[in-house]
Parts: sequence; structure tokens; C-alpha cells
Amino acid sequence: MGEEKDINILVNGKMFTVSFGKTVGGFLGEIGFNPERCVVEINLSAKKYADFKDLKLSDGDVLEVMSIVAGG
Repeated sequence: MGEEKDINILVNGKMFTVSFGKTVGGFLGEIGFNPERCVVEINLSAKKYADFKDLKLSDGDVLEVMSIVAGG
């Protein structure tokens, strides 16, 4: 079996190194986003929270994170 290693991802134009097996929802929480209030484009495919919360990140993933803000 191969050894699990850190992976590299690009988020909003910035490189991050994360642990193998990290989920999109878990990662977003760690960097200060409220994942439940985000829409994330993952490799050019837009996803809502229910679709990305448990999705595991892969090496080379490109994410664009948009926070949903309500106001008046």
C-alpha cells in the first residue's frame, strides 16, 4: 500500500498543503469560512454545502470559494 501524504490544492488563487483525506467542509472551517454558508466551485463544478461537506480533497484540486451573505 502507498503511504498517505500531504496534497496540494489551490483555493481562491492561493496554494495550500493539506493532509491526505481532508474533506472540503473540514478544510474550509479550518481556514475561517463557515462551510454551510458557502458555495464552492471545485475543478469548475459548482457545489452547495450538502454536495461538498464530506467530499475528500485530491491533489491538484482547484477551488473557488464564495461566501453567501444576506443583507438589506
